[in-house]
This record gives sequence, structure tokens and C-alpha cells, in this order.
Amino acid sequence: MLKRIKNKKGFTLIELMIVVAIVGILAAIAIPAYLDYTVKTKITEVTTAMDALSQAATEYHAARGEFPASAYNYNALAAISIEYCAWNYATSAVLTNCNLMATFNASLAPVSGNTLIMTVTYDSATGYHKAYSGNLALKYMPKK
Repeated sequence: MLKRIKNKKGFTLIELMIVVAIVGILAAIAIPAYLDYTVKTKITEVTTAMDALSQAATEYHAARGEFPASAYNYNALAAISIEYCAWNYATSAVLTNCNLMATFNASLAPVSGNTLIMTVTYDSATGYHKAYSGNLALKYMPKK
């Protein structure tokens, strides 16, 4: 008669399959969340550069009474990164507002081709204000 093994060691096949299924479910949730997080981080880097440009714009406006009329003047005021986007600058009314526009390139796959626009406005009664607009998905838009 065969002796029964009293101290079994190791896992059964069903236990291993359950663990693999749990890991698969967690990965299915975590990987898309991680990818969104990395895109949001890169967009935050772009908005940080926009903040530097808006600061330069407000200082320029405070000193001269108008926003710079061209992007050439802007590039002289603040160093900006073009790793994730192409920059554009426009003034609709040189004395009261300017628009900084970032068009995201192919390195940011979910948002490539989309734009983020920061509008800096000046009101003599309330001062300087900035607002974001553009065609980014709401989950990627800056909170301010």
C-alpha cells in the first residue's frame, strides 16, 4: 500500500490560475491609468512653460503698457521647451490680451494634434488673469 503524503507543499493549479486572473485584472486597470498619468505629466510640463511665458508677458505689459506683438519678442523673454509641442503666439488686442497656443506633437499619442490655449488678459480694475481653452479631452485639461 502506498503511503499518503501528509505534508503537501506547493500550490494547486486552480490557485495559480486564480492568482494569474487577479494579476491580469489589475494590469488591465493599471496600465491605461499609468499611460494617462504620463500624458498628464507631460501636459503639466507644457503648462509650466506657459506659466513662465505668461509671467514674462505680464512683466512686459507692466513695463511697456502692451503685450509683445510677435512671438520673436516672446522667445527672448522666456526659454520654452518644444519637446512635446509646437508653440504659437497671437495677440487679438495688443493692449489687453494675448494667446499662447501649444499644439501637441506625435510624442504625446493620445493628444497629438490637439491644442491647449492660454489666454492672458489685462483689466485695469482687476489686473491680470489667465484662462485655458482648447480641444483637449476634459481629463487632460489643466485644473486652473
